[in-house]
Amino acid sequence: MLERLQTAVSEDAAYFYSASIKKDTERGCIGHLRGYFGSSGETFWANWFEHLPALKTPAFRAELDAVVRALTEQGWLQSRSRMHQLCLLHPEARLSGAWHSGVYGFCFQTERHRYYLRCFPHAGDYNFYLYCYIRPDRLSERSPER
Repeated sequence: MLERLQTAVSEDAAYFYSASIKKDTERGCIGHLRGYFGSSGETFWANWFEHLPALKTPAFRAELDAVVRALTEQGWLQSRSRMHQLCLLHPEARLSGAWHSGVYGFCFQTERHRYYLRCFPHAGDYNFYLYCYIRPDRLSERSPER
């Protein structure tokens, strides 16, 4: 399912952040997961934010669970220190124009979805955001909006 993350290109920068309802709809943004590793840097806390609830199908939920497991197994969502080590291996992934120079962006896709992982492996703020989209070539297949 998830082989490896790719460094995001600058044209994709907007996909790492929430947008207006109109933009989210155009882009097929299902929602995003926001998380942090607690004060110890070793715990996992996350919240889900829906953007287009009609797109959160059972198949997507199952895939998202598998994606989070895979990212954890690979170390990205294991701990703040492990995320920091992995980010330092990819200086090209720094998101230019971000609020801090230590923000990194990665992307990958599955058969039906695209994912954008924004990492901030430092204490004092949320450590990651995982934005989830329907792949552009599948936008016409999405469920009707409510």
